[in-house]
This record gives sequence, structure tokens and C-alpha cells, in this order.
Amino acid sequence: MQGVGGLGHLGIQYAHEAGFEVVALSRGTEKETHARELGADHYVDTEAEDPAEALQKLGGASVVLATAPSAPAIESVVGGLGTDGEVLAVGIPESPVGVHAGMLVGTRGSVSGWASGTAKDSQDTLEFSALRDVTPEIETFDLADAAEAYDRMMASEVRFRAVLEP
Repeated sequence: MQGVGGLGHLGIQYAHEAGFEVVALSRGTEKETHARELGADHYVDTEAEDPAEALQKLGGASVVLATAPSAPAIESVVGGLGTDGEVLAVGIPESPVGVHAGMLVGTRGSVSGWASGTAKDSQDTLEFSALRDVTPEIETFDLADAAEAYDRMMASEVRFRAVLEP
């Protein structure tokens, strides 16, 4: 799981509850304890360790769900794929993602995108969440404070989802 934020904190729970070995990748150490509480088996501080090398030490990733909208973050995990591994981008970076084909050819790896949010996706997600007790962590704001909530969300200061209450 590349990113332990609004999407990543849910992705860790889903992957854990689905029975996968979960590696959380994030900058710094401040999210490590919480990532492990959510179900991460491993945590990689990408400021201290190369994420691709860390993933290779663990045997290579089958899937990296890239939730952070950062081209450099997405590019940094491609070398960590195992055979037939896939980087699945759900965060949309402002700049293009550059990937050297040689990093994919040797492992038959791929980089794909996924546009979620269909009614079927939502239904499946809610059913799985109820079945496995996966819950989002939210920070609530009064509706009158919507501008503040937006500003904090855009500054990556909300943990993990901002919810407006009337």
C-alpha cells in the first residue's frame, strides 16, 4: 500500500481482511504504529529506505496499490514488483508517471489505473466492509467550517477522511 492516508488507511484494512500480506509504504515514521494497527504486516519509511529495494527484500510485490497522487512515489515502487506484479494507481498525480520499460519486461510487470466509484464498486465495498468490520477513520467538521475542512484536506492535515456535519 503506497500511501497511508485517506485511501491507504482503508486499503490496508481491505488487504489485511482479504488475507494478503500487507506492506505499508509512507514517508516518515509517524504513521507506522497506526498502519500496523490497521493490519500492515510491514512498514517501509520511504524517506529512510528505497521502497523498491524494501519490497524486493520481502520477495517482490504482487500488487502495489498506489493511493498517493505523486508521480515520484508511483515511479519509486515499480522496481519492487515481483513476477507478474502490478502497480495499480488510484491516485492521480499532476505530472506524468515515467516508467522505464526495462523494469517491467524482466518481471512481466505492469502499471495500470483504476477509476473506482461505480455503484457496483460502492455496493461491493460496503458489503465487504460490513462483513469484515472495515471502517473509515474520520475527522468531523461543522458544515459552517467547510472551507476550513477543505483547506486542511488539501494540506494533507486531515486524518483520514473529512466529514461535514449539519
